[in-house]
Amino acid sequence: MSISGSYQNYSSEGSSGSSGAFLISPRFGFFVVEGLELEPELLFMVSSGSDPVYMLNGNISYNFTHSGTTVPFLLAGYGIANTIPFFNVPLSKMDFTVGVLNLGAGTKIFFNENVALRVEYRYQSFNGENTSVFAGSFSYTEKVDLRIHTIQFGFSVLL
Repeated sequence: MSISGSYQNYSSEGSSGSSGAFLISPRFGFFVVEGLELEPELLFMVSSGSDPVYMLNGNISYNFTHSGTTVPFLLAGYGIANTIPFFNVPLSKMDFTVGVLNLGAGTKIFFNENVALRVEYRYQSFNGENTSVFAGSFSYTEKVDLRIHTIQFGFSVLL
């Protein structure tokens, strides 16, 4: 189990600027074998007057174990979403599903055998498109092509 804080930088195709924000969030992971960890992530939000939105990711991380107190790791995964998070807060519901690629690297610095400081860089790529046809002759294509770079930091507790 991890409690993470994150700093996120947000930009999109065709945009000349970017924005940043800080957020705290819980995370869970399950070790399959020594060093190999499954890290599912679910972002789900329901607000009154709006349809539910979600982002579901399945990540695998490999922790390079050794006898020291620092354990570097790599993370890769894929997921689906019906929203795009803006500073880890979901925006409005989309009418189509978007693919989410997750890539990351970081380190865990252990204070004792069960508690570690976790620092991670995460790259996420959101991609998808939907074409709607109106009256049999007019079509409109919505396209999502968004990249998010995040620095996450927090504490991991091994249970």
